Amino acid sequence: MRKLYLFAVFFVLYEFTTYSANDMIMPGMLAVVNEFHAPLSYVAASLSLYMLGECAIQLWLGPLAERYGKRQIILLGSFSFIIFTIIIAASSNISQFMLGRWLQGSGMAFIAMGYAIIHEKFDDKSAVKVIAIMGNVTIMAPLIGPLIGGVIVSYASWHYIFALTGILGFIALCGLYRYTPTSTPQLKKLELKPILKHYVEIAKSKNYALGVSCTLMGAMPLLIWIGLAPNLILHHLQLSYKSYIIYQIIALGGLALSSILMQFLAGRWQFHQLIRRGCYLAFAGVLFSFIFSSSIELIALGLFFYSIGLGFTNGSIIRIIMSNTKLSQSMAASLMTFSQTLFFALGIQFSDALCKQFDYSGFSFTLCCLISASISLILTRKFAARMTERKWQ
Repeated sequence: MRKLYLFAVFFVLYEFTTYSANDMIMPGMLAVVNEFHAPLSYVAASLSLYMLGECAIQLWLGPLAERYGKRQIILLGSFSFIIFTIIIAASSNISQFMLGRWLQGSGMAFIAMGYAIIHEKFDDKSAVKVIAIMGNVTIMAPLIGPLIGGVIVSYASWHYIFALTGILGFIALCGLYRYTPTSTPQLKKLELKPILKHYVEIAKSKNYALGVSCTLMGAMPLLIWIGLAPNLILHHLQLSYKSYIIYQIIALGGLALSSILMQFLAGRWQFHQLIRRGCYLAFAGVLFSFIFSSSIELIALGLFFYSIGLGFTNGSIIRIIMSNTKLSQSMAASLMTFSQTLFFALGIQFSDALCKQFDYSGFSFTLCCLISASISLILTRKFAARMTERKWQ
């Protein structure tokens, strides 16, 4: 078990690095577009391309992990992420930069394989607690990332952000090489028809589609905030990097708090209670932000309560839909991550197009969040109602 926990530590570092690669550059994207004389729309497009890079290979990773083992796939992803980070740092125009972002985003796709290992090796309570701890560390990316990125672009070139990313990626690769457990390949050869057939089986399995829909609609306000906060705070409100960092900490701090609370609530509250109470709190927080959308302070406060609720619901829902032992964990994780990432990328672009019409005002931003949160409330209540008999295992 010690080796497995050490794997979790270095896997968290890799996950943190892939997320912070995006979060550190977001406050520096204004400097990037100014240096390359590119339109402001490239700020949100940078995040979308990063996520679409993940989509490009996600569905292939599950079958490849079943054929060659999860360890080999995770190590390949960690190594390629470092190479693509170097490409971005060496870019000399906006086209090269965006291509590098797309390639670098593929590194996030390999995270699904690490979570598949966690779900395979632990029972319900342990898995939820371990993932909550992992989440408590990885959610520091959108908190610490903008802080580090803001400091770097304030005193040096944005290129140094990717130099730091490369160093963290190398440390993670060394740890993963030593501690990632081996797994027995389940497929003797890769055939397209059986792969597609199993993906269809996964999509049609009990509660899978509804559960994935809950997670992607529930997390959409978080992604809208991460993608559009630079335009809202730095462009529309003309506030400083310091203000941007403070509001990031407030808005996303609820995720850290929820991860700590989950250590005490897992096993005490039933799954349906965690999910239902979390979705109510998340919706209330977004509604609060919408009502007081004229104040960036109150928008951030509302998102703080939203992120607490999100922390309660998402981890519980993912554990339920991933605990179907009849399905390939690797392929189930790949399909879920692909669906979420594609939807997030499209959702961010839609929200950016809407907010652009209102010059990225607080009203337009919170309206996008409220639409997603309202749909999430309906779907998540339905999912929780189906889970009243689901016990901790």
